[in-house]
Amino acid sequence: MKCRVTMLSASLMLACIIPTYAIAADDDSVSSSTLEERRALSDRIKQLRQLRKKLPIPVPSGLFGIYAFPEKGQGVAGINYQHHQFDGLIQGDSSVSAESVVTSAPNRFFGDPGQPPTLRVVPQSAKADVMFPFANFALDDQWALVGLAPLIKKETVLETFMGGAGTTSLGTTTVTSEGLGDIKFGAVYKAYNSDNYSHNVLFDLVLSAPTGSITEEDYNRTPANALVKTRLPYGMQLGSGTWDTLLGVVYWGKDKQWGWGAQYLATIPLESSNDEGWRYGDKHEATAWVSYEWDPDFVSSLRIRTETQDQIRGIDPKIYGPGLGANPDNYGGKRTEIGFGINWMAAFANNVSLEILLPIDQDRYGVQAEHESSIAFSWRKGYF
Repeated sequence: MKCRVTMLSASLMLACIIPTYAIAADDDSVSSSTLEERRALSDRIKQLRQLRKKLPIPVPSGLFGIYAFPEKGQGVAGINYQHHQFDGLIQGDSSVSAESVVTSAPNRFFGDPGQPPTLRVVPQSAKADVMFPFANFALDDQWALVGLAPLIKKETVLETFMGGAGTTSLGTTTVTSEGLGDIKFGAVYKAYNSDNYSHNVLFDLVLSAPTGSITEEDYNRTPANALVKTRLPYGMQLGSGTWDTLLGVVYWGKDKQWGWGAQYLATIPLESSNDEGWRYGDKHEATAWVSYEWDPDFVSSLRIRTETQDQIRGIDPKIYGPGLGANPDNYGGKRTEIGFGINWMAAFANNVSLEILLPIDQDRYGVQAEHESSIAFSWRKGYF
């Protein structure tokens, strides 16, 4: 949370609290009361200025576990919304057409009765919306508790091609899933702060509980032109089905109007498989950003983010057929993106931020829906 008080805002606060009419000199009780209010306000402003020195220049909206309040009992709560958009298909690092995929990409289940040699159902577009309330609470000057509970809605437009071969399209079908995702909770450990808080190091120690469903179903069109209710692909499920750990290290710094930082975050499943027989691959993320404070209430940021993730291990026997998402080999890979963000303190101790992320390089395993863009929007309120 970016908690800042300027001379202007301090003056406005004083103007709101202290009457503008003249106070009679002989009214000792009123004078005493007013002086006490002024002293209390002055002390509060000094306290907030000291707090501001211990916090980073506002960071981009899409980041998690970057900072914690410096004193016991302080904290931040808010809501973060993220939208991820996918359009078309990518094979390795190249965009490909649906027609080329259904005539060349192998069907993992070929050889089973009725299974064609190539894929016959592929995503045309997809989107995912995630909204999660979050909270961060300082236990003391080194440890803070963090937690979030994601609410997820996913939608994919699937195109089905007729029969066991060829490029005759049967049209599209939209499949959806929505509900609670995997709840995350843990701690942020403040390992180092320089004397003037220009350089800081933190560690993220977070657990992810398997609260999201991994048995979501919907109606899909088969190559025989029949609508059949089946279990949705791995990427359409709402959770991982495993207990996972999120381990990270963060560095942030600042000097005058400039802020900067970097984070490494690993998501590692703690179980060999979930109840349906599979688990996501290990995921590694690295990001670096720079922020500039144009005035005390408005900050812009530039960020580079890269991620790598292993393929899915194991298989769910109920996720089956000639659909792209039914093959665990069509998950994971590399993606690098650039983010542009703004932060605005709309009201005292209330910060809103927006960030747009665009891919600049993708190299995915197998064939996948191509990531087009992400948007992150958040509102944060500080308690101190």
